[in-house]
Amino acid sequence: MTRLVLLHGRDNQGLDAEDLERTWRTVLSAGLAAAGRPRHVTDDDASFVYYGDTLAALVRGDGTPPPVTVHAVSGSRWDRIDVDRRAVADLPEDELRFLESVASEVLRAAGVGEAQVAVDAREGGAPTPLGGAARGALGSLGELGGWVNALLSALDAYVPGLSSGVLVLLVRDVWAYLHDADVRRVIDDAVAAAVPTDEPAVVVGHSFGSVVAYSVLREHPDARRWDVPLLLTLGAPLAVRAIRDALAARAPLRVPAEVDQWVAVRDRRDPLAFHGLGPAVFPLAPGSPPIEELEVENDAPGRHAAAVLLDDGRLPAGYLALPEVARLLPR
Repeated sequence: MTRLVLLHGRDNQGLDAEDLERTWRTVLSAGLAAAGRPRHVTDDDASFVYYGDTLAALVRGDGTPPPVTVHAVSGSRWDRIDVDRRAVADLPEDELRFLESVASEVLRAAGVGEAQVAVDAREGGAPTPLGGAARGALGSLGELGGWVNALLSALDAYVPGLSSGVLVLLVRDVWAYLHDADVRRVIDDAVAAAVPTDEPAVVVGHSFGSVVAYSVLREHPDARRWDVPLLLTLGAPLAVRAIRDALAARAPLRVPAEVDQWVAVRDRRDPLAFHGLGPAVFPLAPGSPPIEELEVENDAPGRHAAAVLLDDGRLPAGYLALPEVARLLPR
């Protein structure tokens, strides 16, 4: 038997795990039925590692975060959320520059250049010179914070399906996970404990979960004990330059040794998966097998969700509802 190990994306903190389980179970089952392989996903089939509340507490610096828990199946939401712009400007400089890099790349992928961001900022009464050479010559953290907030305003205005609040939360989580060894250890050890050593495991990582899945499979000490016939990433931001470079700084980019096949699924309209994982943007070390790419049409709002129920819960949608994705999963 092959077990599914499911890793969610961002913006799952504070949600009811049982509701998430029902959503993903319903969507997974619908995808399998659409693929001509009817199957009701049960606890015997899948383990979901719910780290949403834990990660949020670690990023906030709370004293004792809640534990990571393992559920049968879980899910994600893709809502617009507000962001405190003053808090953004007060971030440490390294983290602020990381956010700047990601936000700039998202905007460029949407066809919005720095010149347009600068024009909008000036028209909106921004107090600092922004854009082009002025942005490159920013001399103070305050000016950088103003520029980042201008980028976030442009993102709200020009990038459909993605809000600045969601991006800020995602980037803060990724920053903490990639740069704070204690945060990474808590999350990685919990994920590793969910991967069986007595049977094969298909690991499915959505959005931020793809970063965690890749990191754990590549680097965790227990990885040599695992048999992973498939790593399935959905809407992965792994090729975003700042994220990719941070991963590459720790170890060469490669398909993890325990993984027989890596399939990266994305909708080109997904605002966080605007890059695929081909060699031009995610160059693998010599000798690594290639990553297989699958482009699909994700009809969920925002084009990014893994599993949602639309039309008052009657219509399964998201990457896992698609038959071409469900066919990749083991029988």
